[in-house]
Amino acid sequence: MKKQLRKQLVVLGSAAALLLSAVPAYADPVSTATPPSEQLEAQHEQERSHWRFSHHGKGDHGANHEARKLKHLNEAAAYFGIKTEGKSTEQIIKELKAAREADPAKWDKFKTEMKAKRLTHLQEVAKGLGIKTEGKTAHQLREEIRAKCKDSAKKNSGKGESSAPSTQAPSKQ
Repeated sequence: MKKQLRKQLVVLGSAAALLLSAVPAYADPVSTATPPSEQLEAQHEQERSHWRFSHHGKGDHGANHEARKLKHLNEAAAYFGIKTEGKSTEQIIKELKAAREADPAKWDKFKTEMKAKRLTHLQEVAKGLGIKTEGKTAHQLREEIRAKCKDSAKKNSGKGESSAPSTQAPSKQ
């Protein structure tokens, strides 16, 4: 009889311990409460903004991605004296990699020239948007152009106009 009573007490004690451990007695009631609707709306707007101005869901980074890629490959091939007629994109890439490995100094010079060309293009776009360009790097200009385009898109979308900015954001090289 004592063994049976002892077993029942152990089972009841274990069940009580489990029940008490499941109750969040010391939980902070503020952290478990749902946030106000204003906070939720702001959070949702931020998430919508992230998806609107990023490349999520575009898959190919825009309609002209392949054309831009081919244009850049052809520029590099011309610089290194590689003929592109009748060759696939993969063949051109393979030959460019071989040229880069064969003459790293020439590759560095090519990259420097392309970066200078890109900086010039960014400066032209920035001037068209009314952004000062003196002493700014390509990265700084790109960020300011993006910010300006986002601002104009937000202003235009509020007026019921097209949300596309008037100038196209420059592509990466």
